[in-house]
Amino acid sequence: MRILLFIVLFVSVCEFARCANILAVIPSPFFSHQATFRPLWIKLAEKGHKITLITTDLMDPNENITQIDYHGAYEVFEKNSFNNLLKKGLNIFEALLSFKDLMRSNMDYQFTHPGLLEMLENNKTFDLMLVELAQPGWPLLSYKFKCPFIGLTSMDTYSSVHAAVGNAVHPALYPSADAGFGEKMTLKDRVLSTFIMVMGEAVFKFVFTPFTDDYVKMLIGNDLPSTDEMWRTMSMLFVNANPVFFPSRPMTPVTINLGGGLHLNKPRELPRDLQKYLDESKHGCIYVSFGTTVNSAYLSAEQKEIFTSVFKDMAPMRILWKFDEVNIANKPKNVEIRKWLPQQDVLRHPNLKAFITQGGLQSMEEAIDSAVPMLGMPFYGDQNNNVNKMAHKKFGLKLSPKEMTKETLKAALKEVLENPIYKKNIDKLSAISKDQPMKGLEKAVWWTEYVLRHGTQHLRSPSADIPLYQYYFLDVIAVLAICAYVMYKLTKYLFLSLVNVVRKLFNCFIVKKKKE
Repeated sequence: MRILLFIVLFVSVCEFARCANILAVIPSPFFSHQATFRPLWIKLAEKGHKITLITTDLMDPNENITQIDYHGAYEVFEKNSFNNLLKKGLNIFEALLSFKDLMRSNMDYQFTHPGLLEMLENNKTFDLMLVELAQPGWPLLSYKFKCPFIGLTSMDTYSSVHAAVGNAVHPALYPSADAGFGEKMTLKDRVLSTFIMVMGEAVFKFVFTPFTDDYVKMLIGNDLPSTDEMWRTMSMLFVNANPVFFPSRPMTPVTINLGGGLHLNKPRELPRDLQKYLDESKHGCIYVSFGTTVNSAYLSAEQKEIFTSVFKDMAPMRILWKFDEVNIANKPKNVEIRKWLPQQDVLRHPNLKAFITQGGLQSMEEAIDSAVPMLGMPFYGDQNNNVNKMAHKKFGLKLSPKEMTKETLKAALKEVLENPIYKKNIDKLSAISKDQPMKGLEKAVWWTEYVLRHGTQHLRSPSADIPLYQYYFLDVIAVLAICAYVMYKLTKYLFLSLVNVVRKLFNCFIVKKKKE
């Protein structure tokens, strides 16, 4: 018994020794970004790792997770009219310039937060940092905390981040998601995509990044390296890109595609009243949600009236609507509106026949998981791109909110509900998305601990460290072009010289003949 007890204690001590002190940072004030990675924090905590989590939306208490509340970032974004900027439909260049004041206010809040300052003042160190790359400045903190870092993104990431770890970057094959190009790009699309990528990256690299780097250095220390330098020290990049929406670009070993759906939970019981409402929807039910960011302020009175009028005409089919305006005018009897709904479990109910969505990536992944056809109504950002791909693959339809009328909305819903092609296609995609050798969460946990055990310098691709002119063979093309030009000039010179010699000989021959 003593030997057995000693072995148990020894194994426990060894297991404890492998547990790490991890800093996790998701600073974006969007609930979907927070929800995507929550299962990862919980799983790492279950394995004994100590997590310090910087988040805008606090989780349920966990003895191995210390949370630092950054919820004030929502107020910062609201004060700087972030929602108004989104509604304008800015392109990538206008967005980068318009967000400058927003980012300054955001960095003022984030990098002077008492929770962060306390860690810096106490010279806190960590074994590893997992940080979302959507907000500027945060990767620089891994230098302060003397630890490697893993970059996180809840969707596909910027071309500059892919390039930093050596992944393929090509404007015709992998265009910016915010540009909203279709599945098959025309010549015009490819030219525009190249312009967007080149100019967007130039603005990002030479305007936006220097500005944010200088501002962060002013707030927390001038000894920090640049963002470009830090990205190139990234131990690993976790991209949560569902292959349904993003093409499988060639990626280096330090990039792990979690495959989307990281946030998907196991089925849970619905609240009793909600279960009763859906069970009694014998003629079917349509679920409506525009995510956590798009609220009633995005919809005009005319658009709201279109929805209520069309929904009324669809009775006895029921409508379940997640919306902040619960007491909307002229609400029909067959419409139930709630401020919050357990979306994943609502979508799993067998009486759910269609989902009207803004085209957010996580919402669409949940609908694919439950095999529910969609009507996509994109408002901003990557939503247009996501909905375009949905329409191209025919597991849903697209309807622009700006172009919506009673007739177009009614026709679109009729098509999604009655044409079996949409249900057939999403059933197939659902089966494909679930048929994986390892779930995204398992991959994320395994590779996180791999970085803790070994680091990833041995996995780094040489493509990450060569300049773009070498990556695209521009220097080789230049040498070949110069050689071709030299050969052309030399051949032309020799040819002309030969012609001159022949001409002179011919003239001499003619002169000689005349003398004779």
